Amino acid sequence: MLCERPSFEALQRREIHRHSQRGIKETPVPRAEPIAGSQTWPENDQSERCKVRNAYACGDGQHCCCMFGCTYDVEEDNCTACSASDPLVRDFHIPSSHLWKERIEGLCTVQNAHLCGASCCCNAAFRWNMETRRCEATEHVAEAKEEVRVKPVPAEDLVPGSQTWTSEGQSCESRNAYLCADGHHCCCRFGSVFSAEEDRCSASTDMSDVTSFHIPASHLWTERIEEGTCEPTHSHPCGKSCCCNGKYRWDLEQRLCVLSNEVAEETPFRGLQGPPPKAEAIPGSQTWLGSVTCKDKNAYNCGDHCCCMFGCEYASEKDACTSCTADDPLVVKYHIPASHLWPSREKQLCDEPFSHLCGKACCCNGDYLWDMEQRRCVPYQASQDSTETKGTSS
Repeated sequence: MLCERPSFEALQRREIHRHSQRGIKETPVPRAEPIAGSQTWPENDQSERCKVRNAYACGDGQHCCCMFGCTYDVEEDNCTACSASDPLVRDFHIPSSHLWKERIEGLCTVQNAHLCGASCCCNAAFRWNMETRRCEATEHVAEAKEEVRVKPVPAEDLVPGSQTWTSEGQSCESRNAYLCADGHHCCCRFGSVFSAEEDRCSASTDMSDVTSFHIPASHLWTERIEEGTCEPTHSHPCGKSCCCNGKYRWDLEQRLCVLSNEVAEETPFRGLQGPPPKAEAIPGSQTWLGSVTCKDKNAYNCGDHCCCMFGCEYASEKDACTSCTADDPLVVKYHIPASHLWPSREKQLCDEPFSHLCGKACCCNGDYLWDMEQRRCVPYQASQDSTETKGTSS
């Protein structure tokens, strides 16, 4: 008499029993990893919302998880690099699912399953049960990945005196900056650095902040490509992307710029370089004022006398300040930044009180320093007090 051949299901039960007797544990299945912010993906068709990005609905049903064999690319906001030879596909595909009629048509109709390679796979946290031919929830799930410590976001670096830009009819944006949180000053965009000589933020060779803190996939935003703008609140253009402003971090889940708990140390307030040169009155120059001006002799008024403009030297034989040079150390160090751009300077004038012509720029008079924040020449002792006050308040 011929023995009846055991069914496949019977063999499967026997194999499961054999493993349980030996104490063999099931290989943990992957843990579900919902893609942060995937609930914001367009909903043209709810059933296709995840699938069009090589993902499937998971977790709360609003988020998506990458199909096995695919990797989430934050810069593309998509699951890409899909490979049928990926270990997840190899280890967790549903046996013989590549032969299913619906799979050949590009579908996986089994509940809690998704496309993977040329087969179907059970969703994360589910395992294929050969007995019931279903994807069933399992307790044998891989451990959660350890969270990586985030890098502190940059602090805001206020440009001293930039509150005057708006009074000049300019905007922060016109100088490669954005309005700081104080609502008055401007801060350089990431990837830019303040140039005192140009009085604007100029492109920098250091793009580390853009690389580290740009908003992922923002280079694909329509408004960034077509209009050069960044729509999220507390964000600004940086490189070809958008960045959250200083003190803010992009929250991928909310898709917003939010205040960060991890902020780098603030840059100390850019104080004044001192002490300035002393005013040295030219002996007898009070007699000039009857026939000529101090300026006629390359000097400036200092009390009742005249003092040589920075970069010039008094010549007693000519009774005037001569040998004026633009590369004199005093001019190089103490000229007022960007003063060569002033309209008044083009007319050989320095309209700022307590300032004079020097080289191609303007310099504060002796005993005075240029206060970048106030944008004026202030007495040295007063400037010291001002700097100390700012340092204390910060």
